Amino acid sequence: MPRPLRTAIVGAGPAGIYAADALRKSAAASDPGVSIDLFERMPAPFGLIRYGVAPDHPRIKGIVSALHQVLDKPQIRLFGNVDYPGDISLDELHEFYDAV
Repeated sequence: MPRPLRTAIVGAGPAGIYAADALRKSAAASDPGVSIDLFERMPAPFGLIRYGVAPDHPRIKGIVSALHQVLDKPQIRLFGNVDYPGDISLDELHEFYDAV
């Protein structure tokens, strides 16, 4: 049985998470699918939505909820506190992933 396409995305802000979701959806019909790892420098995802915007704003709560739904998918994993290129290099990512 073939393994899923392994993909790394550097950055778990809204753009990285939406990219992961788009990739997951485009690969959903294919066999064997895709496995996506998000690498984030901060300890938690969502970038400026978490660290730069008032989190209690109703519109922001809706965006965070949508991003949480993406991260809850079994094909997507999040690794926080990973500094790129300090903790992991592009060469290392290419060694372990089919696409970066």
